[in-house]
Amino acid sequence: MRVFELRLALLTSAMAVMTVPSQAVANDSGANAEASSVRAGSRQFTPDFFTTYAPVTALDMVKRIPGFSISEGEGRRGFGENAGNVLIDGDRPSTKSDDVWTTLSRIPASQVEYIELSEQAGADTETQGQGQVINIVRKRTAKVNGTYEGTIIAGTRYGFQPSVNASATLRRGETSYELNVSSYSERVYGFGPEDFKTGSAVLLERRYYNGKGGHDQAALGGAVKTKLGGSKVNLNGQVRWDDSFDIREADYFNSSGVDTADEFLLRGGPVSDISYEVGGDIEFSALPKTNTKIVALYRSGHESAYSSIEIARMGQPVTLFETRSRNKPTEAVMRIQNDWSGPRRHAVQFGAEIAYNRLDARFSVANSVAGAVTSFPASDVLVQETRFEPFVGDVWTLGPSWKVEAGAIAEFSKLTLSGDSIAERSFQFIKPRAIATWTINPQTTLELRAERQVAQLNFNEFATSVDVTVGNQVDAGNADLVPEKTTTVSGLIRHKFLERGSIQFRGDYQLVSDTQDLVPITIRDSNGAITAQFDGTGNIGKSKRWNAELEITLPLDWLTQPIGFAGIEAKYIGHYHGSKVTDPVTGLNRRMSNRPLWHQQWDIRYDMADLGLVYGASFSVQEPNYAYFFNEIRRQHEGTRSTVFIEYSKFSLGTLRFQVTDMAEVHRDRFIYAGTRASGGFDQIVNRKRSLDPLFQLSLSGKF
Repeated sequence: MRVFELRLALLTSAMAVMTVPSQAVANDSGANAEASSVRAGSRQFTPDFFTTYAPVTALDMVKRIPGFSISEGEGRRGFGENAGNVLIDGDRPSTKSDDVWTTLSRIPASQVEYIELSEQAGADTETQGQGQVINIVRKRTAKVNGTYEGTIIAGTRYGFQPSVNASATLRRGETSYELNVSSYSERVYGFGPEDFKTGSAVLLERRYYNGKGGHDQAALGGAVKTKLGGSKVNLNGQVRWDDSFDIREADYFNSSGVDTADEFLLRGGPVSDISYEVGGDIEFSALPKTNTKIVALYRSGHESAYSSIEIARMGQPVTLFETRSRNKPTEAVMRIQNDWSGPRRHAVQFGAEIAYNRLDARFSVANSVAGAVTSFPASDVLVQETRFEPFVGDVWTLGPSWKVEAGAIAEFSKLTLSGDSIAERSFQFIKPRAIATWTINPQTTLELRAERQVAQLNFNEFATSVDVTVGNQVDAGNADLVPEKTTTVSGLIRHKFLERGSIQFRGDYQLVSDTQDLVPITIRDSNGAITAQFDGTGNIGKSKRWNAELEITLPLDWLTQPIGFAGIEAKYIGHYHGSKVTDPVTGLNRRMSNRPLWHQQWDIRYDMADLGLVYGASFSVQEPNYAYFFNEIRRQHEGTRSTVFIEYSKFSLGTLRFQVTDMAEVHRDRFIYAGTRASGGFDQIVNRKRSLDPLFQLSLSGKF
């Protein structure tokens, strides 16, 4: 039934676009002073195009570009492969600590000269592998300029939490200096019951929870960009502080409603952790028709966490279960890329990347009842990886409307584990890629691609952790984990209409080897007898995935202008994610863990440009998420999350925004088996409902 509803929603949304008057759609082929085509597959947006939206930052402008969505890569291995689709003054930032949303929010809208959108394969050498790229070109000015934002987030039961963000840029000749500071603070209050039942759904115990959690963050960063001779030099750095906490209290009641126990949980992570990053690049031309860029990046820090859960049952001794972890991740990357424009209609790129990754993970558990420290699998592990990746690619311009990008990356890497887990493995991968784009007309683009990807390993999955919120469940470190490999074929078609409207559909099919999912990890003694079984991330063989995405941006001026008003815009985004894998416990086919089947989001906004007012709302919902443990199936379902807001942009100090977010209820169901899931019989069913207080947010943002 849910799949039928999803298909009906997608079909209805598509029909809404198809019913737009044909005359209005045809008007898009005319000249547009604010968003003009500068070459086939490219479009230039000047500030006039965004006037209706009263943008404060470059991020506000990028969000209003029809048919464009920000991409930051897909968790692939290597710095180059994770290139996003956003450039600033033609360059990709040499950083991994700041996401592109944060970077764009620091650029004042008043300093944007124009934004160029390219929708062809190999749109820029900095973002090869992307079929759609934007370049934000800034004005050259000697004045200090920047942005600021102050926010207060409040809830009915936890008071006020302020956040402040500011950035400033100063240019002197060919050199610019950038400084940014930021802080973030959030509090969430949750409450609700959790029922423990027999396998036949008879209530045994009910627990009522009340909890408060929060996350605080502060960062200081800067960058220097200059020219030395004929070379461009960029240097950047950042230091960040993170802290979080989670406090929860519970009362236990038996099936007769008698109070039988109390619980107190305290959890944190990160815990006043400091991390830092330094990076930079130099770009120069040593040979005719050749451009060389060298990128270097280093980052390190600490990741600490703790948890404790104390339970006092009537007539029993108090039990206290505690965990501690202290991890230190380190990453160093160097990349050299050469771009050669010698051959006619070809742009060749070649080079290499070398990287070193390290994680020193330490974990401990203590139980006060037994009075002894219990060590779990991979409690102290040192993970190290060295990787070398030569690459070559070519962008072939077949004509004004057709472009083809083809290339390959060879990976040679070595992974070692020492400490409580000992392993050493070497990997060799070839990762080819081919992308073709056809600009059918100025409004319509078709993109086809085929590629092989290798997923980035999460080194934390080699180390043990324990979740005290679900019965001290152990996530065991897995020394045998290898990267997931995926071969993907995909297609995308995008159509623009009504100047500011767009519709695009994307679909892909994936063949996966060494699929990463939850697997049972068995601990044996010296005689081979099983002493314990846990769940951890592991490889479960081959699988298949298929995905579809429909995105529609629909301006409604064609409908509302005849009755006297304009400025309403609706947007719909729908995702479908299918999968098929053989379960390592039952041997039967199932979907992959932690992969909801569908997700939908609806947005609507009303821009009253003359009054400086904007009203809007957003609604999102997704299908329940399933996770398959060796002796348990866990289902989590979130209700509809909704947000309503109002903005006023003619305030003398900037733009005022008031927003209310109705946090979705979370339902979690645990179906626990007497043995493994292959046994087929439930031993226990646990149903939990978690309600969250709504969030109220007031912010003031401006530029100077």
